[in-house]
Amino acid sequence: MTHRPAPFPANEEERALSLEHLRVLDSAAEQGFDDVVLLATTLCNVPIALVSLVDRERQWFKACIGLDVQETHRDLAFCAHAILDPCEVLIVEDATLDPRFEESPLVLGPPYIRFYAGAPIRTHAGHALGTVCVIDTRPRTLSAAQSLALQALARQTGALLQLRLLDRQREQHEAELTLQLEAAQAHSLAAEQSLNHSRRVSSLGMLTASIAHDFNNLLQSFSASLQMIRLRARRPLDVERFSDTGLQAVEQGRQLVNHLLSSVRRDGPELICIDVSERIAAAQELMQRSLSRDIELTFDLAAHGWGVMCVEVQLHAVVMNLLANARDALAGPGRVTVATRLQAVEDDLQLAQGDYLVLSVSDNGPGMTKALAAQVFEPFFTTKQSGQGTGLGLAQVREFAQSAGGCVRLETAPGAGTHVKLYLRILGHIDGLPQ
Repeated sequence: MTHRPAPFPANEEERALSLEHLRVLDSAAEQGFDDVVLLATTLCNVPIALVSLVDRERQWFKACIGLDVQETHRDLAFCAHAILDPCEVLIVEDATLDPRFEESPLVLGPPYIRFYAGAPIRTHAGHALGTVCVIDTRPRTLSAAQSLALQALARQTGALLQLRLLDRQREQHEAELTLQLEAAQAHSLAAEQSLNHSRRVSSLGMLTASIAHDFNNLLQSFSASLQMIRLRARRPLDVERFSDTGLQAVEQGRQLVNHLLSSVRRDGPELICIDVSERIAAAQELMQRSLSRDIELTFDLAAHGWGVMCVEVQLHAVVMNLLANARDALAGPGRVTVATRLQAVEDDLQLAQGDYLVLSVSDNGPGMTKALAAQVFEPFFTTKQSGQGTGLGLAQVREFAQSAGGCVRLETAPGAGTHVKLYLRILGHIDGLPQ
């Protein structure tokens, strides 16, 4: 009696194409697959274990322990029989007593196979590509637990093959994207150079308009302080207090002008780590002057002592912008609250995980529709009449929050007031940070 090779599976062509698509045949050794055969020998207590992939005319070993060859002809492969039933472990307890293998050269000669167990490696489509198999030179069997373990290793091997394919595709895609990026950069270099001057002019115009907007808010506070000084001229203490508020507005105006000059010189504003609550508390009276007397302004600065990296003059400008917007929205008596609090952020699509200082300005005004709220942070968008607003205030607010490592969010609805919340990334406690 001669050796009888295994027949081909009914889906042989699709199965072979699936194996070729993986581009794993004849590849170098890889640790993940070597670990699979090491676990197989340990779990099943055998001297030989293979990750065997059944090609069109051969079986090739992606990983091997206990054999000195890398492949054998498919006609001799026990694994060629195992892939005929992709859902079951093929167990041959004694190959010399099995008609399929008793005349096999691998049974009659080296390595003198007696025991074989192979769990098919399957694709998502159900194609059996090969097996994770264990071999012994003496008759034996597998326990139920060992059989389940062998199937688990086969599933993991299938996952490793799929992951390997995805890694190759990712690398290829990255290489293609790199080439496309290099080409795009080459084509855009000349255009970018020609646009640099116009961009600088445009940016300077935006900055100038923004500072003019902020300066206008400071002038309103300064004007209110001067009016109060005139009314209280006979009360020296009141005159001194209102004068201090006016001088504070002048100092912030000076800082805004310096900001403009530094931007023109391209040396940029100075970023420092500041206690936001402390700086707002120091400017409470100036902020009060930016509102009309019939608006109640309160402060709830709960987050003290935490450092945020930002430009201080921009912090004051942002709060003054928000107060001016609240004042215009109320157009009469109302309430405005400036608050700070700490918030830990997790699983947020817009913010990185971590701790944030939330600076909020809230009013009990008429609120906004959803459609209007979606537009207010866009540059030059304004609801005011022509000549009464630049549309840059809230755009500055968003830019400030982003530069401080966070974002700005708006909570509003018709009749429900407006709540603007700036999420500013905390660096740590101010005592532990350099000033």
